[in-house]
Amino acid sequence: MLYNILPEWLFNLINKNFILEYVYEIRVRINKPITINYKGNYQVLVDKDNFKHPPICATKDLVEYILSVSTKQSLYAFNDQIKHCYITTDAGIRIGVCGTVVQNSGAVSTIKNITSLNIRISHQALGCSEPIINFVCAARTVKNTLVISPPGAGKTTLIRDLANKLSNEKNINNILVVDERFEIAGSFGNQNIEVGEFVDVISGSNKSFAFFEALKTMSPSVIITDEISEEEDIASIKSAIKSGVKVIATAHAESIKDLKFKKHFDKLLENKFFERIIVLSTRNGVGTIEGVFDENLRAIYVPYML
Repeated sequence: MLYNILPEWLFNLINKNFILEYVYEIRVRINKPITINYKGNYQVLVDKDNFKHPPICATKDLVEYILSVSTKQSLYAFNDQIKHCYITTDAGIRIGVCGTVVQNSGAVSTIKNITSLNIRISHQALGCSEPIINFVCAARTVKNTLVISPPGAGKTTLIRDLANKLSNEKNINNILVVDERFEIAGSFGNQNIEVGEFVDVISGSNKSFAFFEALKTMSPSVIITDEISEEEDIASIKSAIKSGVKVIATAHAESIKDLKFKKHFDKLLENKFFERIIVLSTRNGVGTIEGVFDENLRAIYVPYML
């Protein structure tokens, strides 16, 4: 949890000023004010006991402390993650990192002199998929579904709850969660994130490997994965769908219009691979459902005027 990776003084200050349930990100930049994403809006962290309310600025020591605790005092052991600009803790908290990229023969070997951290706190929101579950699963058939939104709008939280909803004692689907960055189900042994009774998880693997190998060995009826963007990701999804496996995935996009212009997604839309597209935003808080669209990109559920 958050108190395990922050120094006591910082955790207590955040806990005093915010309801932790609604803290989604903590941004720590050396010599700059610490900012908190609270209920979808960023605020500068201040000490309200100081009558001048000066912003709390991060130091190099603070960044090094968080890195040391998050990697269990071994940055080297986490280098495979760090060179992809993130670290994932046992509690499923992902920390984005920025610094100096070190390349070897054109390939990134590590990131050193880390100056910025983006601590993203995963949330379990049981029942958050209730408003859209009947669009994703109709007549006991799961629809190929893409969840889109800008970063930090609740995509991962929604698909985690969908895994719970779609695999239960009344409706047993063998679901495979492909959790490349340990965000959906967290790290091994983490009991704080629930993804469902009949769910298998493959973590830390790129999607092309996980889709190919797990399709052969685990025979899932549904695959749930996060953050597709690369051509290889999309090729894996196409292959799975053509094999008869249902897929639920997420992607960064603000709207259907935005999605149309994203590289590699035009063919997915044109060939109607996804039967449902769910659009989220933070307009009325993280996880606001802006609409559900069918394979023809027609709105079939719009709770608000778009």
